Amino acid sequence: MPTPSPGNSRMERPGYRIAFTVCLAWALAIVHSLPAVSQDNTTPAAARYKALPPAGIELDAAVRKTLQDRVESIRDRLAAALEKSTVGADWASHVQVLIRSVDLALQQNLFFKPGQVDDAKKLLDEAERRIDSAVDGQRGLELLGWDPSAVGRPQPLVGGFVSRIDDSVQPFGIVVPAGWRADDAPAEHRMDVWLHGRGDNKTEIPFLTERMSKVGTYAPRDTFVLHPFGRHCNAFKFAGETDVYEAMAAASRLFRVDPRRVCIRGFSMGGAGCWHFAVHDPTRWMAANPGAGFVDTLVYQGWNDQPPFPLTPVARKLLNWYDVLPWTANLGETRTIAYSGEVDKQRQAADRVVEKASQLGLSFPYIIGADMGHKIDDASRQKIDAQIARWAEDLPPLPRKEIHFVTYTLHYDSADWVRVTGMREQWTAASVDAVLDDAAESVTLETDGVTHLEIDFSESGWPHRRGAVQITIDGVTSEFDDTGNVGGFQCSLARDSDGHWSQHQEDATRLRKRPGLQGPIDDAFCDRFVFVLPSRPARHGRVQRWIDRETRYAMDRWSRLMRGDAPVVLDRDLTDDQIETCHLICFGDFSSNRYLFNIAASLPVRWTRDTLTVGTQTFDPVKHAPVLCYPNPLNPDRYVVVNSGMTFRDFSNVSNSRQIAMLPDWAVMDVTEEDDSIFAGRIAAQGFFDEHWELPAQ
Repeated sequence: MPTPSPGNSRMERPGYRIAFTVCLAWALAIVHSLPAVSQDNTTPAAARYKALPPAGIELDAAVRKTLQDRVESIRDRLAAALEKSTVGADWASHVQVLIRSVDLALQQNLFFKPGQVDDAKKLLDEAERRIDSAVDGQRGLELLGWDPSAVGRPQPLVGGFVSRIDDSVQPFGIVVPAGWRADDAPAEHRMDVWLHGRGDNKTEIPFLTERMSKVGTYAPRDTFVLHPFGRHCNAFKFAGETDVYEAMAAASRLFRVDPRRVCIRGFSMGGAGCWHFAVHDPTRWMAANPGAGFVDTLVYQGWNDQPPFPLTPVARKLLNWYDVLPWTANLGETRTIAYSGEVDKQRQAADRVVEKASQLGLSFPYIIGADMGHKIDDASRQKIDAQIARWAEDLPPLPRKEIHFVTYTLHYDSADWVRVTGMREQWTAASVDAVLDDAAESVTLETDGVTHLEIDFSESGWPHRRGAVQITIDGVTSEFDDTGNVGGFQCSLARDSDGHWSQHQEDATRLRKRPGLQGPIDDAFCDRFVFVLPSRPARHGRVQRWIDRETRYAMDRWSRLMRGDAPVVLDRDLTDDQIETCHLICFGDFSSNRYLFNIAASLPVRWTRDTLTVGTQTFDPVKHAPVLCYPNPLNPDRYVVVNSGMTFRDFSNVSNSRQIAMLPDWAVMDVTEEDDSIFAGRIAAQGFFDEHWELPAQ
C-alpha cells in the first residue's frame, strides 16, 4: 500500500484537521440519525428472505450484563498490559479476537443455544489466560495454548489478526501436527488451508469453540492446517477471499511455512471456495482439493430459463468473476484432486469441471465416495491424503518452463513469473502462453487480449546470465533490459495500438485499469476502505431519503454479513492518511458531501440540482442518483465509490452462489422505486468504464 504523504492537506480548509475521536463522534452522530434498519440487517422489502446471520435467542438480562461487564473488564486488563509492555503488541490480536467474539454476540443477538453462554465464558477465560501468559513473556504458538507435553496428538488452536480492510480482528484456527516440537520451529513446513462449509449460525463464538476443540476433516502428517474464518458465510469471496490470504500471512508469523507446499482444500461451501482459489491463483498452490460445493450461479440456482432479475450483457459479464468454468484452463498450472459423494446433489459441480477440463485436454484425479451423499468417507479421505503426500515429495523444479494463464479481470493477474497488468477489455478472456527456453536463454510469449504485462523472476529465480534477455512476443523477437532492483530478471511490457510490444514505464498522468483498480464497485470492499458521510443534506428530499437508507444498509450489511467494523468518518474530518491508504466510500450528492464537492469536476458524472448526466444520457435528478467506482482524483491508486456498499443484497442470503457482484462500474438508480432486496431501486442505466476509465461512446 502507498505510504501516506507527510505533506500539506489535500483539502485545505479551516477545521479540517481535528482529533480522530472527535471525527468518529461526529460521524456516528450522523449514522445514528439515519432511518433504522432492523437488527437482522434487512429492509422491509427483504423480510421474505432469511437473515444472515439469523437472530439468536433472548438472553436473560442478568446473564447479558455479567458477560458485558466481563468483556469490558478484560478489555481494561488488556489495555493495561499493553501500556506496560516494552516488547510490542503483536500478540494482542490473539486476545482481542476472543473478547470481540463475545462482544459481537451480545451486540448483534448471536447466541443461538443456551450452552453458548458457557462457550462465551470459556473464551473470556482463555483471553485472561493469554493476557497473563503474554505478561510472563509467552509468544507465538505457546501463547495460543500449544502444549509441549502433548506432542503425540494434533493440537487445535485459535488466533486472530487485524484485517487491513477495516481494522477488525478476525479469527482463524490452526492445527499443530502431532510430533511438532519447538525445536522444529526453524524448519519450513507444509501448510494446508481448509475452507469450512456453510453454517448460518457459525459466527465467531461457534467457530472459535469448534476450532479450539476439534482437529477437523484432515490432519496430515507433518502438516499445519489453517482454518480461515473467511468472514463467516460468503464462500470465501470478496472480503472473505482477502481473509484467507490475511490468515495465511498471520499463520506464517507463528511458524515457518514452505511456500512451495501450500495446499488449498475445502468441502461444500468450502469446496466452492477451493475451486475459485484454484483457478484464480493456480500457481500459489502445491495442490487443490475441492469437494462438492458449486462452480457457477445460473446452473446451480436453476436460473437458465427463468432468472429472478434481467440477465443483461452486463450481468453475464459479471458472472465471470466467480464462475469457475471460464477459468478451467488454469487448473493446468496446479495439481488438482477433486471429490464428490456418489449420490450427492452437489456432485454436478465437480462433474462439470472434469468435463470442461477434458475438453481442454486436461485431466486430474477425481475421487467418488461410494454410496456417499454430502460427506467424505474414510476410504476416499485416505486416498486423497496419500496422493497429496506424494505430490509434496515430488515438487516440480523452479522456475516453471511453461505457463498457460487466462484471466477475465485484473483482480487476478498473476501466474508465477507472468503478470497481466493491462487488458483489452475487462470480463473478456485475456491469456498468456509463456515458455522459458533454457538452451537459448530466452522467453517466448503468445498473448490474446493483453495490453500490458510484466515478467518477474524475482521469486522463482532467473536461471541464466544477468542483463538483457531475448523475448519473442506474438511472433516478434527483441532484446529487453532487466529493469528490476532485486535478483531475477524483471521487465514491464506494453502493446501499442499497432500491436507492437516495447519496454514500458507507467504514465502516471493517464488513467487506465490495472491490478487493484479495475472495478467493479464490489472490488473496493476487498481492500482497505472508509465510509465518508455527508455533513449536509442532499438537494432533493427523495434522493436524501434514499441516501439515508442506503448508508445505513451498507454499514449494517458490512457489520453483520462480513463480520466487520464499519470504518466511518464525516466528510470534513477526512484525513490525508485516509485519502492515501483507503478506498473512499462516499455517500451524498455532489453538494452534500464535501469530498465529492471538491472532486466533482474530475468525475465522469455531472450531478447538479437541475441535471444528472452520464455520458450522453440525462436523468431527472429529483428521482435518480448515480452509484459508481472510479479512481480517486486526489489519489488515483485508490477508488472513490459513490452511494454504494456491497451490491449483493438480502436476496443473496439464501445461497452463497447468489453472492455475486450485482452492479458494474457505474449505474443510475431510480430512487422512487422500492428496494426489492435484489437492487437498491430500478436500474435506469448501467455499464462499465473502458480500459482508460472513460465512458464508452453510446
